[in-house]
Amino acid sequence: MKAMKKSLFAILAFGALLATACTFDEEPKSDASVSMVFSSEGGLKTYAYSFYNVLPTDDNAAHRDATLDYGVKQSISGMEVGAYTVNSSTSWSWTALRNINFFLENNVNEEVPAAIRNNYNGIARLFRARFYFDKLVTYGPVPWIDKVFNSPEDEDLFKGQDTRDLIIEKIIEDLDYAYDNITVVSSDNAALVTKWLAPAFKSRVCLFEAAWRKYHANDALDFAKTGCTKYSPNDLYTLAAAAAKEVMDKGPYKLHTGTAYKGAGTGAYRELFTSLNTQTDEVIFAIVADAAIDLGEQNWWWNSSTYGPHLCMSRKFAKTYLNLDGTPYNEFNADGSYKQFFEETKGRDYRMNQTLRAYDYERTTPAGPALTPANFQGHSLTGYQVTKFVMDDISYDDAATNDNNTPLMRYAEVLLNYAEAKAELGSLTDADWAQTVGALRARAGITGGTDETGTLTARPTKAEPYIASYYPKMASNPALLEVLREREIELAFEGFRLQDLKRWAMINLWTEDPWDGIFIPAINAPVDLNGDGKPDAYFYDTDKIGDETYASIQVYVGTAKNNYLNVKPVDGGYLIHYAMPGRAWPERQYLYPIPQVVLDLYSDKNQLRQNPGW
Repeated sequence: MKAMKKSLFAILAFGALLATACTFDEEPKSDASVSMVFSSEGGLKTYAYSFYNVLPTDDNAAHRDATLDYGVKQSISGMEVGAYTVNSSTSWSWTALRNINFFLENNVNEEVPAAIRNNYNGIARLFRARFYFDKLVTYGPVPWIDKVFNSPEDEDLFKGQDTRDLIIEKIIEDLDYAYDNITVVSSDNAALVTKWLAPAFKSRVCLFEAAWRKYHANDALDFAKTGCTKYSPNDLYTLAAAAAKEVMDKGPYKLHTGTAYKGAGTGAYRELFTSLNTQTDEVIFAIVADAAIDLGEQNWWWNSSTYGPHLCMSRKFAKTYLNLDGTPYNEFNADGSYKQFFEETKGRDYRMNQTLRAYDYERTTPAGPALTPANFQGHSLTGYQVTKFVMDDISYDDAATNDNNTPLMRYAEVLLNYAEAKAELGSLTDADWAQTVGALRARAGITGGTDETGTLTARPTKAEPYIASYYPKMASNPALLEVLREREIELAFEGFRLQDLKRWAMINLWTEDPWDGIFIPAINAPVDLNGDGKPDAYFYDTDKIGDETYASIQVYVGTAKNNYLNVKPVDGGYLIHYAMPGRAWPERQYLYPIPQVVLDLYSDKNQLRQNPGW
């Protein structure tokens, strides 16, 4: 077995149902056991459940966006400060792939009807596509493996990376097969794969790769030039649009519009993330909690003063939310003064009030509903405290007690994938706009628009200056700018932003976003954040608080003691500023390094090559 441990066989080791061995010296399960599992639909179904083990868990599904430019947090390290090394990378695992390939090789028993076997092969291939997309986003080209290694002498154990073209081609083949062969068309709770997940996911994959090839074309480190000849960016945008349109035209989904926004942070948009029963009219795939055996930690992570990074939104991003009439937001009042928070969150896109603790947000306490602004005592760093995924009842806050579900793919994303692909192709029509961006904005309470932002039925004809300054690469395409505004608002904190910045070659936003927060009119004085006439915080920069009456709401914003929560003077008051130093993202980090231990395994064959710059 020593030779095996010097090859990819060690990396693709037995690690799954039936194929699992605890050490390299153990034998796989018997042929009789394999035959038993693959001789009935029940056996195939049981095996297929093992594919789901790679998905996010209830514990982490709601904090997949921990690294993003507009996500202010209390600590950063590793990749976020440019300190990643070839010895830090730990995600080069291939166990899940061997599990899938083992299934595909053995699911050939003709006693099971072909349609049943093909259905489960479709599920397996969908998960293989997901596996390889994750590898492509993380490492770029990797070896394509579609078989199980049963001998340490197999030459393919030592193969190097295949091209991006081949990886994308194979992913598309797997997803097309999944769509054609998966027989399940709906799920009561969206926890199980249906055929519609395949084209929905294909739209995500093709959109990523199209943008990667377009916006990385001139990279100094040659990220996109090698192995990118079969598909042009426009080819892939076309495939993305077609896959999304398949779901839009033939699928069973629509935007969830169950509850109109009536204040207190409630509404149809937030119901998608706080419901005990998945809103399957819109949610295509989800992590589903079970109150009896498997609970999440959304409240604990987002609301605890001792757990989680206190992730909250930056002011720069908060300003991208439109007013309800569809006009761009202006942070100043008519007299030139800065708007305070209770003014800032009135009359805005209702998604703002369903993503953040706005002026009208209420929590359920033992004494009843209570207006509850951002908590600066160890929870919020900017005043834009996220409430999108959390339950309003404070009893959820102190442990893993959440029984609400977390979407992994929604119909809203499919609409946005379609709109972005069509905008990039220059073929987005007003009808396309109305079906996608217009529909999303209508759900958010927006009633109109301008030539710069677009209306509910017509795309914009000129660029809106603020969003153009956010995405200067797209400034010549007004429709695309607004699609991106819509994408990042609709999908905020759902795990897309870092991937988006990578594909647009705009990770500079991670280093450049000023981590500013809300406007406050004074320091060393109590401040009413939500306009209810009660003081919510006392910001001070002196050695100690000036008035002990407010000790329970004191917030130090001075610069002593290495404190990062400060203020920036502006006309009429201050902006909260979180002065966390050290954010960095060297260009090489667009692709993560192949771990050195993996390269060492290849030292005698030397077919794997390290990614550029490492």
